[in-house]
Amino acid sequence: MFSSHRHLKRRTPAQGIDRREYIGHLVEEFHTTTNIEAQEQVTANLANFAYDPINWPYLLEADALDVFVASLESQDQHLKLHGIAALCNICLDKSAAKFIREHLNLLIGLFVRTDHPEIVLHSLALFYQLLEGGQVDRELLLTPSLLRTVQEWRLKAQDQRIVKLFAPQQVQVVKRFSQSDLEQFAQFTGDHNYIHSLDTPVEERRVHGALLNAVVAGIIGTKLPGPGTVVLEQNFRFLKPCRIETDTVVTVRLLEARKIATVEYDCRQNDEVVFAGRAKLLTRSQTD
Repeated sequence: MFSSHRHLKRRTPAQGIDRREYIGHLVEEFHTTTNIEAQEQVTANLANFAYDPINWPYLLEADALDVFVASLESQDQHLKLHGIAALCNICLDKSAAKFIREHLNLLIGLFVRTDHPEIVLHSLALFYQLLEGGQVDRELLLTPSLLRTVQEWRLKAQDQRIVKLFAPQQVQVVKRFSQSDLEQFAQFTGDHNYIHSLDTPVEERRVHGALLNAVVAGIIGTKLPGPGTVVLEQNFRFLKPCRIETDTVVTVRLLEARKIATVEYDCRQNDEVVFAGRAKLLTRSQTD
């Protein structure tokens, strides 16, 4: 049986049908029809209804959430898309959020396995809303497989909506360099220039420029983009002396997550940039 507005009208009394009853008919139609195209139209309608909070009580009452989960378990890509879109639309409802938590493994599995950009976008939007709304524990949602898949999509995505969703990203750390740091770095590198030593008054003493760059490299290699990253090219400038025993804010921003990633970075003391640059990186998926 094919579900459509025309079909529903045939079952509608002359005075019309209210929204609550209409949603109930859609849910019933999904369970009784064996026609995939009919199910696709039903789930598309239900997903649209889920967009408006006024419909949430009717959807919950009609057990539409079961329809959305059944859609995710289907082999049909359109049903999967409608199911995840609907859950994304309704997830701010507390009862719906509880239901979604009970099916979290199904959602994560769908995200990890899909190659459909629209499903990826709706999944990410759903995960974000659950986290921001405090509806799910980070440890339960941010599994290694999910985080790995996020990283893969961030690197391989051609769809500009996904590219823009992931970039720019930023990591920021605060360092406070001591004289001991300078001495250890000088011992390792052989750079015993007196401007880094006790021979220079503390107010004139400078942190090694290469030490600043090493801190940036540490962020690039462990946090953004992360392990496996190889630096292909760097351009940087030392704009002001970097002093010891002063908070140094080191920021790395991911500008482009493509085949060759691009980051920019800077170090600031007292809101003044002392070191800044840009680098092109070969990320893990390209180095494997």
